[in-house]
Amino acid sequence: MTTSPILHIDATSLAQVNLTGLGRCIARIIGQIAKQRPVILFSMAQRENLVRMGHRAELYHGQALPLGPENLPDMTQDICSWRDQVFALPTTRFNQHLASISGGIYTFHRSVKRRFAREVSLYYDLTGCIVPATHQARIRQNSLDLVARMAPLDDHAVAISQNTRRDLLWLCGLPPDRVSWTHLGPSQCVSHHASTQPVERDPNLFLAVSTLEPRKNPENLLRWFLNSPHLPPDARLIWAGPSGWLVDKDRLPRRNNNRLVTFAGMVSDAKICELYRQARCLVYISLYEGFGFPVLDALLHGTQVICSGNSSLLEFTGPGLHLCDPLDTASIDEAWRECRDEPPGWNRDDLKLSCTWENVASHLERFAA
Repeated sequence: MTTSPILHIDATSLAQVNLTGLGRCIARIIGQIAKQRPVILFSMAQRENLVRMGHRAELYHGQALPLGPENLPDMTQDICSWRDQVFALPTTRFNQHLASISGGIYTFHRSVKRRFAREVSLYYDLTGCIVPATHQARIRQNSLDLVARMAPLDDHAVAISQNTRRDLLWLCGLPPDRVSWTHLGPSQCVSHHASTQPVERDPNLFLAVSTLEPRKNPENLLRWFLNSPHLPPDARLIWAGPSGWLVDKDRLPRRNNNRLVTFAGMVSDAKICELYRQARCLVYISLYEGFGFPVLDALLHGTQVICSGNSSLLEFTGPGLHLCDPLDTASIDEAWRECRDEPPGWNRDDLKLSCTWENVASHLERFAA
């Protein structure tokens, strides 16, 4: 029996068939830590629950997956392909004795039973409590459970932004010394471009990247895009991301004269890399965010962003970012004019230094060890 502690990482979010922001976040964290040291992946989810949700079910409650430098797949490929190779590795039974002397990082819904010698949870957002109308009843209840029952069990809570840390302190009442924050790294093109195809900027192409759901404010975004007199008459908007909840995509407008909206659904890493480099700007007028992967990804691709002036999105303030009131189309127009008139040559080297997966891995390991 192994007697040396091994860091355990919750890999439940890797079970998303198409890895969206949360799944990509966990993939990057696992990949970065496992590159340096052996880890054990686990999940508290029951297999039947994963199947019911349409998720992958290779790793479930009672199973463990050892991962480390000696068997880590190459992360330079498409992230979903990387996950598939990880899940193809052999699993073992979850070793409760080993867990009891090891640190555990929860990245999904933590267990109400203590399983690890030291337990750390990663918190992305508390939007189910802050903007409840944008979520289904199940998510709202999960958020309330997290605030009332789960967060107080952690030895330490790690938030993915300064804003989410403030929300944790406010809603959960945790002592400040038990809550820290670290910015995440980019979800796309971490060490090199996913696509090597040459791409030129298209002054008529606008981009939205997110799950299609109410918190992303799609109705107001499309209303502005299709009707603003300040945009190019032949402007095109591509919305990349899966359909989510409480939004009927078939009812959303898609054309006004020569203005056109295309819902591309989930696209490959290579394709989204090309879109980031091709687009005139990203439009991300979310009602509230825990972090904001598309904003970071766009800025690191040299793409300007029209962005809500709220929540964690304010933490990206700097060249290339143009803030607006997401509910006021006149304010979005003003942000577009600032974007259009911004001098070329800006860069975000500050984000390249502060938003890295190395920083995230180091931060989590420090509190979970």
